[in-house]
Amino acid sequence: MKLYQLLIVLVLGFAACKASPKMKITKQSASTAPAKSAKIIHRVDNQNFAAKIASSPDAQVVDVRTPEECTKGVIKNAININYRDRDFAEQANGKLDKNKPVMLYCAAGGRSAKAANILKKQGFKEIYELKSGYGGWK
Repeated sequence: MKLYQLLIVLVLGFAACKASPKMKITKQSASTAPAKSAKIIHRVDNQNFAAKIASSPDAQVVDVRTPEECTKGVIKNAININYRDRDFAEQANGKLDKNKPVMLYCAAGGRSAKAANILKKQGFKEIYELKSGYGGWK
């Protein structure tokens, strides 16, 4: 009996689709097409990270490792904002300009990815994350 009811529903649904007027499909012009959202977070390799730093004098290089980890070396001109600090988001808002590129790195790429998402939610416009971290940079 249930099979019979299912068959009736399918037939009626198909008939309803056939009876409805066809929609006219048109191409949208560039002016009426919805705008594509620009990519905000760019996960890049060492070469692209270095190139972006070199080509962007206003880039903000941020090491999100702990201060102890930073004693093992840092990328030139980087500031330290420890991702593990409870007030990481507030520190980032206070020290960084949302309209300038932010270059993030950590030890291996995990924390910087999480930090990038926090900054994106806070309205930062252009974020680059070093996918190999400082370990791959050295």
